[in-house]
Amino acid sequence: MTSSLWKFNAVDTTLLLLATAVDDVPSIVWYGENLPADIDVRRLQAITDLPLPMAKFDAPVPVSLFPERSSGIDCAPALRGHRDGSAFDHRFKRVAVVTQTDGLTVELADEVAGLALSIALTLHEKTGVLSIVTTLVNQSAEPYTVDWLASASMPLPGQYRECMHIHGRWGLEFQTQRSEIATGVLLLQSHRGRTSHERYPGVVVGESGFGEQTGDVMAANLAWSGSHSTTVELLSDGRLVYQAGVSLDPGELRLGAGESYSAPSVHFTRQAGMNAASHSLHRFMREKILPHWTRIQRPVHANSWEALYFNHDIKTLQALIDAAAEVGAERFVLDDGWFPARRSDHAGLGDWVVDTTIYPQGLHPVVDHVRSKGMQFGLWFEPEMVNPDSEIYRNHPDWALHLAPYDTPLARNQLVLNIDKPEVFDYLYNCIAALVKEYKVDYIKWDHNRDIVLAGDGVRSKMAKQTLACYRLIDKLTTEFESLEIESCSSGGARADWGILKYTGRVWTSDSIDAIDRVKIQRGYSYFNPPEIMGAHVGHAEAHLTGRDINIHTRAIVALQGQFGYEIDARVLDDAEIKTLRHYVALYKQHRSWISQSTTWRLESAVEHLVCSGLVSADQNTSLWFATAVSSLSSTLPGSFVLKGLQPERDYRVSLVSDNLSQLSAFTKKIPAWLNEPITLNGKLLMTVGLTLPVMPAQTAILLEVNAA
Repeated sequence: MTSSLWKFNAVDTTLLLLATAVDDVPSIVWYGENLPADIDVRRLQAITDLPLPMAKFDAPVPVSLFPERSSGIDCAPALRGHRDGSAFDHRFKRVAVVTQTDGLTVELADEVAGLALSIALTLHEKTGVLSIVTTLVNQSAEPYTVDWLASASMPLPGQYRECMHIHGRWGLEFQTQRSEIATGVLLLQSHRGRTSHERYPGVVVGESGFGEQTGDVMAANLAWSGSHSTTVELLSDGRLVYQAGVSLDPGELRLGAGESYSAPSVHFTRQAGMNAASHSLHRFMREKILPHWTRIQRPVHANSWEALYFNHDIKTLQALIDAAAEVGAERFVLDDGWFPARRSDHAGLGDWVVDTTIYPQGLHPVVDHVRSKGMQFGLWFEPEMVNPDSEIYRNHPDWALHLAPYDTPLARNQLVLNIDKPEVFDYLYNCIAALVKEYKVDYIKWDHNRDIVLAGDGVRSKMAKQTLACYRLIDKLTTEFESLEIESCSSGGARADWGILKYTGRVWTSDSIDAIDRVKIQRGYSYFNPPEIMGAHVGHAEAHLTGRDINIHTRAIVALQGQFGYEIDARVLDDAEIKTLRHYVALYKQHRSWISQSTTWRLESAVEHLVCSGLVSADQNTSLWFATAVSSLSSTLPGSFVLKGLQPERDYRVSLVSDNLSQLSAFTKKIPAWLNEPITLNGKLLMTVGLTLPVMPAQTAILLEVNAA
């Protein structure tokens, strides 16, 4: 018998791969809920045997781990490349399979094409997440140009007909959109050199109408921070194929003799409903992706940006630091404007030394003042960028990415440095390391404020190498400075993918701190990322990006859904506002120890414009629940708050902990009785009947604490 079967089990998931000939590339014939232990390969082959329709090739073609045009498969090939126009196709054969307890590596080769390939599949035992990594090796003496190499090709269940993906723009990231899967290709791409505001590299595909709690779904997430491409393709024969990978510039990836290229990994989970998919991904991310320090209690941030912008002076900063400490901040971050000529965004970027005209003693007076208040010190950088009006650019204009003889368009008055160039890499590392060492910097806000075009060294594209060099630079810094924490900011949430989050452990989710916009931004973010790494700050009453005026309770309640902090001038707060913010800081500090292992529950509301969610501790003893009316509700009554994730046999004490009952009372003749004082209820009752919500006017929110009695 020439057929081969490989079977792997995780906590709630089975992975089956089948090859029907001795040298065939295996196909995934099942990835999903656990199957019986005694699966017979002959019977499995029989029930997965493909029929042969008319007007097709003379032999059926399965969707293998590596679809190829030469096989006759209808879907997009996993590899497109050539040797100066020749060797434009290939046919890989299986030469070896190396198995481990949690997966296998399939070794493939095409001796005629001079190419070798390995595809590593790992099934994470605790979560059922399947990770796939593909590596291509040029075994010929002649260079091979790669136009496209899929990180993974995954056959999807035939009943899937809907795809949810993440889109957006600056200031309104992580918006969800559903697309019907019809014959042809659903294509999601970014050619911008970063993940982008517009196209997050993750999708959820499933049965029509799948929801938070119901429907067979598969989530897929490409761990890459640069240009990328994802396709969901419905073939004319009814089969459905997912594919994702790096979107390469022409001629960008050219492998010399013996050189190899590993495509970024793709991570999959298959579950019932989007909540369960998120639970699986969050657990996997915490265990396998995120830096170790994200397990430590996350401090309350205070950032100087919206309080000062570029208007720096020591006395003003010291007053701001005092005010931040007064409202419970534990880390103060000095944002943009501390280096020479940086009185606007027109100049100075790239000159990473302290501006002695503002700080004659360096940053020591500011840092010392921060430390005297018991706070950590953070500093803003944008290492990958440069202003043409800077000393470093005047001395080294060739350090900027460019394609001669074209002028590179500016964005935010800046260009992009070629950080793959060794002397640029070393310059940036030495500058940042010197400042981290001198001031014992605890935290870096690492920004990236523009899309990349003409990403070359003058002749050839460096787009993908730019992303890899960024990873290396951050990794070198955090290796030398083990306690240093780094946040990924990219004019908000344009680089919030799993590629960068292997090296950073916090995301600035959006430059918009408008709490109403933030509700949906944060909800979209939660599909793939856990709450403890999401920067979520209380902004000013009038949101700087939208002009919307939002009450302080709503601003604080929304910020409590992530890593809490301030983007506010605390000097202008009155006593009542300070008291209110201290109340919410106390709640954050009370609960943050378990939030880093919490389970996120997005609730579905029948009432339009009401958004509800919760965070439940791993032991199910404690939880926080949020309800926000983002605008006027579609009905006068908001209905019931039906909780999830509790233990049905246990009793829970339910308390309204948002300090805004008097505010809500002004909009109703009667408040539901349970809101007036804590009530103890059975978990089953809370997850079936639920709690009647109060009348909620536009832009109001409530926060509940539910603890095991």
